[in-house]
Amino acid sequence: MVEQTIRPQVGVGVIFVRGDTVFLAKRHGAHGEDTWASAGGHLENGETLEECGRREAMEELGVTVEDLRYLCVSNIIAYDKHYVDIEFLGEIGDQEPRLMEPESFIASGWFSLDDLPEPLFHAMRYALDSYRTGQHYFPGD
Repeated sequence: MVEQTIRPQVGVGVIFVRGDTVFLAKRHGAHGEDTWASAGGHLENGETLEECGRREAMEELGVTVEDLRYLCVSNIIAYDKHYVDIEFLGEIGDQEPRLMEPESFIASGWFSLDDLPEPLFHAMRYALDSYRTGQHYFPGD
């Protein structure tokens, strides 16, 4: 019998900022439950990081992402999981995100960057720190 090695997973996320607001959705039914996040998920075999970000944004929030700008990479060991996470800033024009997976999210909205709901999903916190500071690597907590 071959013993399976447990390895970190790769997560990809996309945040959406308009003026001084960011779109957030409250996670439900997955790790990080009841934290605020954006679109994101697992990188699939053969998929580019950008394809993953665009796919997750469409599947979870029903938006087509135009331009993507790399924000950061982080090593996240939280919620009893280990992820290497890559975050992007996505441009969606005047599209309005909507919750396409009610089993995954229970609330959403645009929030002031100066008054964010808590708690933030770890990857979201790093993405917003990167957006504000330009820092591109977060070794984890």
